Amino acid sequence: MRNFLIAVLLIFLCQAEAEAAKIDIYREMLLRNSYTIRYENLTPPPRETNKDRVELYGKSGLAVSENDYLTYRSTSGVVTADGQNRYEEVGDEDFKLCRLSKDEEDFFFSKYKKKDRWEYFGTRKNRVVANEKNYLAEILEGKSYGDSDMSHFLNAILPNTEKSAQNSSYRFIAQGRLANGLFYEDYRSDDNGITEAVRYYFSGNNLVKIAAASYHKNSDGKIDGRRCIIKIQEFSSTPDKSLLKLPEGVKDETKRKKK
Repeated sequence: MRNFLIAVLLIFLCQAEAEAAKIDIYREMLLRNSYTIRYENLTPPPRETNKDRVELYGKSGLAVSENDYLTYRSTSGVVTADGQNRYEEVGDEDFKLCRLSKDEEDFFFSKYKKKDRWEYFGTRKNRVVANEKNYLAEILEGKSYGDSDMSHFLNAILPNTEKSAQNSSYRFIAQGRLANGLFYEDYRSDDNGITEAVRYYFSGNNLVKIAAASYHKNSDGKIDGRRCIIKIQEFSSTPDKSLLKLPEGVKDETKRKKK
């Protein structure tokens, strides 16, 4: 009987260890640079400016929080990668900011709905010019995954050796299963005077939601913070290669030096 109980206990321990490693599946996809992610941020960052302004250049991300048009609305994002080629977009159903990274170059453009069709604007309508890839911004700020929240939570699961210089360090604190059948893994950070708890939800092995809450003390000693909920619509290991090229009808007007 004693041996039987030990065997049962070992089985449960192995199962718990296997379940605790669910986030590892997604960490490996990110490290391999082979994935497609589609998501909706139900709680975008608060307003930070009173002007319509998007600062793309010199940023590692798309600076969604600096655009009034997108604040206080749920936003959706798409990110796909195949090796060093990446595409990301974030916005709402009518307007999106986009970045295509190919062959050491970045193309920034927006797309917007007009009469149920997408129109594109880079340097001008249907025209783009490549920018040299800003590796320094990525090292300092971390890799961008559309909006700042999603970038934050996906950088959080990367190994410390892969994190940006500004990213907090997270530790695993708990796991469990909810009454609705969803499994969860909880992580926590206490860096830079900010306490943050992040919960990753799984249906089977599929990551379906990320929820987080953070708080800190303001300069006057009062507690402040925010919460965030992101719904994951797709997180697969297969790149959407149809997005890894400029949209049809968009012309690259980059003047490149002859090799």
